[in-house]
Amino acid sequence: MLQSPKAANYIEGLNGIRALSALLVISTHWPSNFLSLKFGWIGVNIFFVLSGFLITRILLEEKKGRTIRNYLGRFYYKRFLRIFPLYYLFLALLSAVILLLSYNMPSLLKNELWMGGYNAVIKDMPYYLTYTYNLKINFRYLFHLADGSNQFFGHLWSLAVEEQFYLIFPFIVYYASLKNLKRITIAILIICPLIRLWACIYGLNIFEDKYWLGEFIYSNPVCQADALAAGAALVLFDFKIKKTYLFFFVVASVFLCVGLIQLYFLREAGYFLIEGKSLGYNFPGFWLAQPTKYFLINIRTFYLYDLVNLLAVSLILPFILNKPIFSWFFKSDIMEYLGRISYGIYVFHNPLIAFLRLIIEPFGGLKLLADHPILEITIFLTYLGIVIGISHLSYQFFEKKILAFKYHKNLELA
Repeated sequence: MLQSPKAANYIEGLNGIRALSALLVISTHWPSNFLSLKFGWIGVNIFFVLSGFLITRILLEEKKGRTIRNYLGRFYYKRFLRIFPLYYLFLALLSAVILLLSYNMPSLLKNELWMGGYNAVIKDMPYYLTYTYNLKINFRYLFHLADGSNQFFGHLWSLAVEEQFYLIFPFIVYYASLKNLKRITIAILIICPLIRLWACIYGLNIFEDKYWLGEFIYSNPVCQADALAAGAALVLFDFKIKKTYLFFFVVASVFLCVGLIQLYFLREAGYFLIEGKSLGYNFPGFWLAQPTKYFLINIRTFYLYDLVNLLAVSLILPFILNKPIFSWFFKSDIMEYLGRISYGIYVFHNPLIAFLRLIIEPFGGLKLLADHPILEITIFLTYLGIVIGISHLSYQFFEKKILAFKYHKNLELA
């Protein structure tokens, strides 16, 4: 077995962006208000855009001179090695822990947080095993399915979106010419926002559950396809940006200004629970459930996703052009390594928050954190150290050993 070499076309800094995305997601899931950043969900969309770029680049390279069977075999073999082993080991171990503790400590079944994880194992595991949990979210309202929200497995919906993308996009890349692939990418970038606009104007009159409709758009692969297409566009089109810092700051300024305008008018409409720390980008599930008298605010589902995706592009593109921004941060050894182990960080972070909440519950729970900011910071840093430590061990002693099979000398799938 060979050690994994650094690819010749490896782009430094992208792992740092991946690490930032993971930290943003952790921040938005942190249960106490003091350290929680309510706009941190944008880390998921940054992941999507980055995945769209990396996967498109890989597929175009794999396509050269290969039969469809060989092309798909190589791609899915490598994806299998990267994604499946950790994912299914995580499902197996966490399910076993939940079932064993439930059997030996039945009092846990009276806890609402714990019951969310227990029901996920008992009732919803087929969705997680088949990467279709996001589709359960999508069809929950239409088929009167039970709400499966939980802090143990619920975050895996985004991995399901990516897997569904992997099922379809390789075929599009193989059979479409470069010219047609560009056309398809542009079409997706146009159609997806229009679908969201339809939901803002007409969908609200069809579906009674406005929160579900917002959640549907957030977790549906079709509605999120433009994030992945934005990443693909970075491969397919020759973008020329001379002043990458200026490009980023212009996009970031527009992103911030639009968000703060949203925040102002939503507060004026009476939605005082939307925190200033959200910067106007509170969780998208609420966007359609917060009507105002302002049309442009009511249709923010139409354009805010585009702004988030554009922000991701403004972070990623400078590194592609070899004109990086904030190199001291994104290319630092720490961020580089955190990006390398970010898959584990993402998979492990939410159940560890759930266990932390269960541990502190007898001592006052979230109120304990709210009343003692220094204690919250200490607990958060300890938690973060544990998440990174477990992810490090997982990467070094499990994932890395499996990934080494990608570089076997005789790898040439028929």
